[in-house]
Amino acid sequence: MKIEKLTDIDGLLRKHEDYRSRCLNLIASENYASDKVRSYLSGDFSNRYGCYVGMDLDDREYTGNKYINEFEKATQELVKEVFGGKYADLRPIGGHMAGMSVVLALLEPGDLVIEVHLKDWGHGLVGPMCELRQFDETINVEYMKFDENGAVDTKALQKMAAELKPKLIVFGGSGTLFPEPIKELKEIADRENILLAYDASHVTGLIASGVFPNPLEEGVDVMFGSTHKSFPGPQGGFVVSDNKELMEKIGNALSPSLVTSHHLNRLPAFAASLLEIKSFGKAYGEQVVRNSMALAKAMAKEGFKVKGAARGYTESHLILVNVGGFVDEAPGKLLEKAGILCSDDFSGSAPEVRIGTPESTRRGMKEEDMQAIAQFFKRVLIDKEDPESVLKDVETFALKFPDYEYAFK
Repeated sequence: MKIEKLTDIDGLLRKHEDYRSRCLNLIASENYASDKVRSYLSGDFSNRYGCYVGMDLDDREYTGNKYINEFEKATQELVKEVFGGKYADLRPIGGHMAGMSVVLALLEPGDLVIEVHLKDWGHGLVGPMCELRQFDETINVEYMKFDENGAVDTKALQKMAAELKPKLIVFGGSGTLFPEPIKELKEIADRENILLAYDASHVTGLIASGVFPNPLEEGVDVMFGSTHKSFPGPQGGFVVSDNKELMEKIGNALSPSLVTSHHLNRLPAFAASLLEIKSFGKAYGEQVVRNSMALAKAMAKEGFKVKGAARGYTESHLILVNVGGFVDEAPGKLLEKAGILCSDDFSGSAPEVRIGTPESTRRGMKEEDMQAIAQFFKRVLIDKEDPESVLKDVETFALKFPDYEYAFK
């Protein structure tokens, strides 16, 4: 297709929206932002620069920032109210950039960091950075171990911390089923001067809703994350901490080396989503977790091996399902043909699919609907039905939920 006129743009966007309305979106890193939140992305902020260095928002590089400055300060206060922390930085334009700013700010050449490996559904922060020669020669990385339930092996991590004495431990990943053992590591961290960071990108919505432990309250030195996964905001990132010295280092790492223009148009949309989570967060977060648990039980009943069975499967917005023995190809592509969107991973010891419930929850689905979703997976992966025939039923099911909940209308 060629884009030659505005109607070409409009037509393709309509096709996308119609297509997505007929899909069952179970991608754990996506969510549905309300029309009200989306409406704030198109303001005049989208063409303005609000650059500053360090932590001084008043020291702007460009003029004309009188109300931009006021708005960014007010949004920082909202972030601190919702997520905690005495200091906040909203310049990262994504959770990955937020994580890079923390790593680059807090590590010296030769330092060791412990994080979650990609094969254990890590976010791929330090490991992939070290694929670049510059970082590989200056940063050392080791990886946490996980138990059979998909939870961090606390004793193994305590032993690693005591013996290896890393400069930084980064908790959190893209397959977080259960809260991490922050409190259990805090004593060792304090004794060995180890900094604790938490990549909250996937669970920001649950933390803000009060249904998942707040890492800052449990003892981490800094928390960072994205605003568009379990949190139903626009794409973007943030960093929060109670430690001013650390935040000054992070601010200096962010600008101007990583970002100058930090996409100001997302701030009004982010502020609106923060107000939404303040108004509807508790009910939303609780339903997300109930849907995850219900889906896990339904998948297990249909014959799938769902991770975390001994611990109740999950306490978050996602479940991990072993599909070994059912498929020889990447299941994500096969499921997509049936209108089912989710993530897959073949890098570990067994192929898994990651199934998330944030968007389905926002669209109004409840526990009883998770039974139908589990049956769709069974029909495609176990019963080997033609995905095209399953697609028709998925579309009929998805179109029953044309609206969204837990949001401003």
